[in-house]
Amino acid sequence: MEKMTYEKVVARLEEIVDKLENGNLSLEEMMKLYEEGTALAAKCSKSLDAAQLKISELSAGESQ
Repeated sequence: MEKMTYEKVVARLEEIVDKLENGNLSLEEMMKLYEEGTALAAKCSKSLDAAQLKISELSAGESQ
């Protein structure tokens, strides 16, 4: 997976969901998209966790 911004990852996830909801795919295509989607969702979660940690660190530094 190339270096993608959080926004691009979310946009790609939306594309995947649209394709899966459409239902005009083979089982193999659906499985590939599902696999890509789960990897992208994990990447989003990791990015959000890192952002939350950074915000917590910055907030803690301001209160000292």
